[in-house]
Amino acid sequence: MQYRISILLLLLSVLSWAQVKPQKPRLNLKSNDLAQLIRGKYDGNPLINGNVLFEYNGDLIYCDSAVFYQNQNKAVVWSNVRLVSKDKTITAKKMEYDANTTIAKAWDNVKFVDQTSSVDADFMEYNRTTQIAHALGNVVVRSPKSNIDTNEIFYNQLTETVTVPGNYKTIDADGTIVEGKDVIYNVKDNGAIFNSEVYITSKDYLIYSRKMTTNDKTGLTTFRDYSKITSRKDPSQYIITKNGDFNQKKGEAWLRDHSEVFNKGKKLTAKDIYFNEKTGYGKAEKDVFLDDPEQRMFIRGDFAEAFRDKDSAYVTKNAYAVKAFEKDSLYIHADTLMAVRRKDKDSTTLVRAYRNARFYKSNLNGKADSLVYNRTKGEMEFFRDPIMFSGENQISGRFIKVYTNPKTDKIDSINVLDNAFAIAKVDSLKDNEFNQIKGKDMTAIFYNDEIDFLRVVGNAVALSYMDDEDPKTKVKERYGIDITYCGIIEADVVTREMELVACRVKASGKTYPESKFPEELRYLPDFKWRYAERLKQWRDIFITQSE
Repeated sequence: MQYRISILLLLLSVLSWAQVKPQKPRLNLKSNDLAQLIRGKYDGNPLINGNVLFEYNGDLIYCDSAVFYQNQNKAVVWSNVRLVSKDKTITAKKMEYDANTTIAKAWDNVKFVDQTSSVDADFMEYNRTTQIAHALGNVVVRSPKSNIDTNEIFYNQLTETVTVPGNYKTIDADGTIVEGKDVIYNVKDNGAIFNSEVYITSKDYLIYSRKMTTNDKTGLTTFRDYSKITSRKDPSQYIITKNGDFNQKKGEAWLRDHSEVFNKGKKLTAKDIYFNEKTGYGKAEKDVFLDDPEQRMFIRGDFAEAFRDKDSAYVTKNAYAVKAFEKDSLYIHADTLMAVRRKDKDSTTLVRAYRNARFYKSNLNGKADSLVYNRTKGEMEFFRDPIMFSGENQISGRFIKVYTNPKTDKIDSINVLDNAFAIAKVDSLKDNEFNQIKGKDMTAIFYNDEIDFLRVVGNAVALSYMDDEDPKTKVKERYGIDITYCGIIEADVVTREMELVACRVKASGKTYPESKFPEELRYLPDFKWRYAERLKQWRDIFITQSE
């Protein structure tokens, strides 16, 4: 029994010895010129001088003087201090090296150097195990592409990242200046994560962002909070976004969440915007808004394409343009709108509307297959089956051109070419009585925003209902219906009434009593009353005939 107990105790002793944790590697003094004990100083540890060299697990520490705390497995060294650890070197005036924690603390003129960068600081703590250096004081980080000035950094050699929790300033190799707070730099990719406000000044741009990232390796810059990018060459060109990506290598930009693009006072905004700087092509989708406040004009739609070299932009899907005047506005809608900018001008000079074009102004509205609005000249041209309505008057022809006064923005006149036809209903209660005038070409002169005078040239014919009005009772009495044929007809127009003032070149015609008027003459050739198609308000520009 005693023998068995002895064997058991021996096994327990062996197991206990086997579970003892291995000792940490020791800090070794490899060389020195002089070692001495100074009573009352250094807790009884020796002062070492001259060509001092310590070694720990491959790390070499050089200095002129040191105190070796052998029992604590650490040393305090000073004067020409140099720590060489694998591919890095730390120099300082003073250093403490703790082999138990593998942490080196360095003071005064600290310099950390590895294969990719260097760090200067007043104080540094370097962890050999994690390979993270924490620097404080007047810190300068130098890499091949940029320098960082700050008061505190964390440098992780394994990930090659520099974390700056406080304020900083960097100067890149190309002269770009970056200032801000709370940033993480990737030395290998020369990229950065800016977690707080940052100001960037480059030769081309001024950038302010509350959160952004950059990566020189991929060329990608991202913005994920309020950001403003301004051209230094032209400060009127800038972008405001909170969700955007820029690929510098490809020259591409993606802006989301209703970002805003400004250019010389004009603004473009949309849910999604794309632009290629190299090709000059851009597009915008959903809630597209092109605004020119100086010209008091804007275009809206759900899809737009822009071509820099052509100085034009196309807007489709519920597209419409608005030009504001002093007391009125012009509204234009079509399947496709094209805004054209002259190369010597910065504002939109032309709006072309293609397919199912409609326009509305308080005193004039209508439609055509297509139209062109020249803002600079104050002209509107209407093509393919144009028709328009002014007050109680309907005007149609093969081609119509409207002239406005650029100073007053009021309509001056309308020219109708080929098969010109003007119609006005005589009495709203009677469906078959219409004052009519037609011919090859027609000019309508406006006064106080209403048609005041008509001049028709070429096979002109006019049909007018002639009434007398009692000045006291205001009751009208019909005394005849007149039909006139001339080479040229001129007529005054007051609301529905038309009074002939001149009939030139082979004039002929006849005035009939109403009871004797031939029914076959009641409507001139090609007569078609389309007043139901007139636009009553500006929103009617979106209503098609089928609706």
